[in-house]
Amino acid sequence: MKRAILILSVLIYYSFAGWAQTSPWTFQQCLDTALKRNISVNQTRLSNELNKISLEQSKANRIPSVSANVGESFNFGNNINATTNSFTIGTFHSGNYGLSASYNLFNGLQNNNTIKQYKLNIEAGKYDVENAKNTVILSVTTGYLQILQQYEILRTAQNQLAADSVQVDRTQKLLNVGKAAEGDLLLIKSQLATDYLQLVNAQNQLDIARVTLMQLMQIPVIDKFDVEIPKLVDPGLDLLQSKDVIYQKALAVMPQIQSASLKTSSSMMAIRVATGARWPRLTFSAGMSSNYASSSRNPDVNASGYPWYTQVWNNVGQSMNLGLSIPIYSNRSIQSSIERATINSKTAALNELNIQMTLRMNIEQTYTSLKSAAKSYEAGKIQLSSTEMAYRNAEKKFNVGVMSTTDYLIQKNNYVSSLSNVIQTKYNFIFQSKILDFYQGKAITF
Repeated sequence: MKRAILILSVLIYYSFAGWAQTSPWTFQQCLDTALKRNISVNQTRLSNELNKISLEQSKANRIPSVSANVGESFNFGNNINATTNSFTIGTFHSGNYGLSASYNLFNGLQNNNTIKQYKLNIEAGKYDVENAKNTVILSVTTGYLQILQQYEILRTAQNQLAADSVQVDRTQKLLNVGKAAEGDLLLIKSQLATDYLQLVNAQNQLDIARVTLMQLMQIPVIDKFDVEIPKLVDPGLDLLQSKDVIYQKALAVMPQIQSASLKTSSSMMAIRVATGARWPRLTFSAGMSSNYASSSRNPDVNASGYPWYTQVWNNVGQSMNLGLSIPIYSNRSIQSSIERATINSKTAALNELNIQMTLRMNIEQTYTSLKSAAKSYEAGKIQLSSTEMAYRNAEKKFNVGVMSTTDYLIQKNNYVSSLSNVIQTKYNFIFQSKILDFYQGKAITF
């Protein structure tokens, strides 16, 4: 028992330790792990496996079905001898053996249309899997970019805290020699405390972003998790293509569009399947049977016994049947099935249209957001350039004692605010650009 517990503990340890890789995770590693472990993706894949099973069953319905039956009876008193069909008084046992086969010659093409329907469902299921993967890709991209953004914000907070520490030391020295007022030192220390709070908040947000990404990857949350920080370049505002051109490209590559189209075709095939029930059904069946009774005697020989094998062989009989079933009135069940299939087909067509409209709206929103993000980013960089120059100038004046601490801190905070705004607009610009490329079938990479 102790050995089993030890082995189980080791397995649990290594199952969790396996995620604690020493090197940072690349975006592709995060994405591959999320796609492999995501429950929705795996559920969608399993749902399509059910479609494959249904297809194989539909194909099997086109071949004859064969069955065998064996029955043994023990009889007491006055019973009918199965082999002679006469009454026998006494105790004996008997057996019945049969082999039968049936084949559906025609059933209104329902089998063929059902096979076509499931083939369409399987193809649609493949696109459903890809669509589920796309959802994961977008989520991981968002989570990965959020970590990169928080890293930049954290570095900015660290730099500002370091700069404040230098100013606190400088002001303290000036106060010690009587060249600075105590109020100036208090203001600088207050700014240092504020920036320290910003640093703590930035670290907390980074930790939350890490947890979010690990949860998207569906791995255990660990403290040593980190991501590789790629060298990002500002995306170009490549909007030479119109929204309509991008939408037409998306219609050709987005899996949800292909899936919806195939499901509409499948629903139309379902109408054919339901309509096929109106046609006559032609079936063919054949069988072979025999029986045995211990009370039977061989009529050809004057013997006391009739061996089982000989008796079964002599009693073999064959049959063949051809049946025609013509539906006349089915309590409206056939008509109701057709009407339900028709409504389902209309619903599938509307769903396909809705998915197309949703894709168009998403592209229009992303297109507009990308333009807005580009403008905000460019304006933010201009503002940052101006506030940085003003801050550097204020810092020089403050260091030589020709600017008050309050005015200096105002210029400093303006610069920090501009820097934070540029970081946010930069990553929003990158994200919107990646999404628009994604709608055109381009892989997301970093």
